[in-house]
Amino acid sequence: MVAVSTPEVADSEEETTAPSRAYPLLLIICGAIGFVSAMVLTIERIHLLQDPEAKLSCDISPFVACGPVMSSPAGALFGFPNPLLGIGGFAVVITVGAALLSGARFANWFKISFAVGTLLSAVFITWLQSQSLYVIGKLCPWCMLVWAITIPIVASTIVRTLADGSFGDRARSVGQRLAGFQISIIAIWYLIVIAAIGLRFYRDFALFWFGVAL
Repeated sequence: MVAVSTPEVADSEEETTAPSRAYPLLLIICGAIGFVSAMVLTIERIHLLQDPEAKLSCDISPFVACGPVMSSPAGALFGFPNPLLGIGGFAVVITVGAALLSGARFANWFKISFAVGTLLSAVFITWLQSQSLYVIGKLCPWCMLVWAITIPIVASTIVRTLADGSFGDRARSVGQRLAGFQISIIAIWYLIVIAAIGLRFYRDFALFWFGVAL
């Protein structure tokens, strides 16, 4: 006799093996937030070019302001405003997330390239954070929003790409171990950034909010 799978069994197997929607949704949501942030920064940069003395909407206090950050050399590292990189990069992130959500499967070379690209973005924003904190001495609200959404994109992409075997079997075992600590990795990363901001600007925060000089 030949065993025939019933529709109910086939459906349950499909549900069991169906890929998680969490990662694609993360890419779409975080990518959209990053894209909007980059667009706002680009528009603000245009305003600043039109009027160097203009007060931007994100210039909130003496130490929380976009203008000084965008007009600094670090704000145009490659000869053009950094937000243009964000517009292109986050558009790719949204596209990849939408493709995965619709059931697309990518070749290993693409998954590796995407993972390396997100890792390079993490290196770039870490450098920008150091410039903002210790060279420029200002905090850009929209930039910080970009920092915040880049962290889960990078951590999730690297862990996922390691765990699915794209980098090889040895990397797969590492990725599978890290998968259980993914939220912890993101939380620790956030805490490090928040601590760096707090240590650098705690006097400014105290003076601005409480009128107390520390």
